[in-house]
Amino acid sequence: MKFFSRHKESLIALMLGAIVIIALNVLMLQYHYDSWTNPKVGFWSAFWNRFEISGFDSYTYIVISKWRPLYALSRHPLLAVMLWPLSQLNAWLMEATHINCSIFIVAAVWGAASLCSWMLMYKLMRNFMALGSGISLLLTAYFYSFSHVMLTIFVPDHMTLSLTLIMTAIYLAAKAIHAGKPIPLWQSLLLTFVATGVTTTNIVKVAIAEFFTMFRRKNLLAIATRFMAYLIPLAIIGAAYYYQIRTTQIEEKRYSENIIRKRSMKDSVFAEQIRRSKASHAEVRSRQLIDMSIVTNTEYHIDRLPSLVENVFGEGFILHKEYALKDANRKRPVLVRYDSWHYYAFEAVVVALFLAGVWFGRRERLMWIAGSMFLFDMLLHVGLNFASADVYIMTAHWAFVVPIATAYLLKAASRHSGMQTILVGLIVFLTAFMWMHNVQIIAQHIL
Repeated sequence: MKFFSRHKESLIALMLGAIVIIALNVLMLQYHYDSWTNPKVGFWSAFWNRFEISGFDSYTYIVISKWRPLYALSRHPLLAVMLWPLSQLNAWLMEATHINCSIFIVAAVWGAASLCSWMLMYKLMRNFMALGSGISLLLTAYFYSFSHVMLTIFVPDHMTLSLTLIMTAIYLAAKAIHAGKPIPLWQSLLLTFVATGVTTTNIVKVAIAEFFTMFRRKNLLAIATRFMAYLIPLAIIGAAYYYQIRTTQIEEKRYSENIIRKRSMKDSVFAEQIRRSKASHAEVRSRQLIDMSIVTNTEYHIDRLPSLVENVFGEGFILHKEYALKDANRKRPVLVRYDSWHYYAFEAVVVALFLAGVWFGRRERLMWIAGSMFLFDMLLHVGLNFASADVYIMTAHWAFVVPIATAYLLKAASRHSGMQTILVGLIVFLTAFMWMHNVQIIAQHIL
């Protein structure tokens, strides 16, 4: 009872988050349940041919079902290795239950990771931005009402893990700023190793968080010396990368080529599909703005403003009803427009609150951290057109800046109780609307 009394607020936030996260993962378990737990074909065919949720992929389901190094090493150098224990667990469960349990394992692990990021956002608001428990919980729910943040709760993609690790970096930075000293070195190096192993660009996010904890408190030489320590985790990742290139990647290439060769000899239609796929891939690669494996899909020359309206701040937050959760790499157009003006009005209000919050938080280090991470992603996805066809699936990598900025707006409005009441009411309305709208579309798609 003493523990509950002392941590009552946190436990309430935890329980509410758990209810939401469990409900969404249970919903996801209904998606092609029979085909995935008792597949009549190979795991690749069972998942790849049936899975279509926005632009996310089903690699995680496939890797856990039967371990294969499917992820691009240049972008996810350690992700397949990290999933190997889960694959071994699934193999044991398959022997015991006679069904493929990969979807249950993903639901458990992804649900736990999502609950961590939920609580990190809540604690950030409550402990370091000094907001009330109600407003802190509201802004956390507001963050997860964004469609492509909500999807990370249950979709088997690395975005879920990246979000938790980035939120950890921001939380540790906020804690260090509050204490007036840098993030402990061992925490920084461990986070760098894990976050970069999941997604290569995460090292930039960790570095941004650490830099602004030391900015104007340490001289440039001390900061540069601190960053030299990053060579330790990077060296380990580099060694693991080289080892995988020489071993598992070669084996995977031989395995894939052998399957394609055997099927092509038996199926002329499949052979023609492979030929066309290779030709299409070569044509796409010739149009790349940056021809590097770490930055792909930069060939989409779409206007930046429509992309920002419809994809970045549109589909990323409020799902379009037309082509709902379809994949732009299959049948969905790159740009889809809303069927009513009021969706654009809601989007404009979210962006206006965000920009106003950036202004009021412009002198705060936490705002510098979140804002710099946002600008880095905008440079990649809007400036360089990286993954611009389905840029909305990257929303979880930067959308945390919106509730953080909005929190600074609410703090500024606290001097005027009437204004704060209006803003809180507006955020409650937006949160309720986006939860109802997005959940309805997601449920219809899955069920």
